[in-house]
Amino acid sequence: MQIEIREHHFLLLTQKAVFWQETQTLLIGDLHLGKITHFRKAGIAVPNQAAANNFQRLNEIVRETGATRIIFLGDLFHSQYNSEWETFREWRNEHHYIEMIIVIGNHDILPVSLFLESDLQVYKDDYEEAEFVFTHHPKEEPVEGKFVFAGHVHPVFTSYGRGRQSVKLPCFVVDKYQAILPSFGVFTGGFQMDLAVNRKIYITTETKVFSVC
Repeated sequence: MQIEIREHHFLLLTQKAVFWQETQTLLIGDLHLGKITHFRKAGIAVPNQAAANNFQRLNEIVRETGATRIIFLGDLFHSQYNSEWETFREWRNEHHYIEMIIVIGNHDILPVSLFLESDLQVYKDDYEEAEFVFTHHPKEEPVEGKFVFAGHVHPVFTSYGRGRQSVKLPCFVVDKYQAILPSFGVFTGGFQMDLAVNRKIYITTETKVFSVC
């Protein structure tokens, strides 16, 4: 699914990321690496292969888009250090040719030095480029002259079928001045979003992204 914002073109990917075509840049929100290992250490029965799923999808979108840059919109790593960080470091080394930027999120409590050692450019607040602002928390008010890309919320939309059946799916939320990305990571929960004036919602499944009318 391609959308146009400020005369720039963005692909909404089934892997729950956005590809900014003009700059060959992937936008990824709320990966929450380390969360699955954290759960397992606490005795919560989360399949171990779930952690590998995040990296499989990262590899897919890098391969499919040919991205030369990634902007992480915060919450790259869920909490305190655990073994998943070393897996990320290995993945980063394998993709050393890709420029990577992180805007720090509320869960990114690892020392900044770890991000820098992994060759990530770190922004503690917003990162701005052209007509766009890349941030973690959605903005409550428009940013003058800018369009905002944010994460944090983990938006989902509930679709109802005939009868009483319903399904809740991750979604991209595009308002007049701001877009909120779904959480890229697995087992991250979600916040219900509703239709509103000047809002478009794009539901994503494993095979297709489609607009909610």
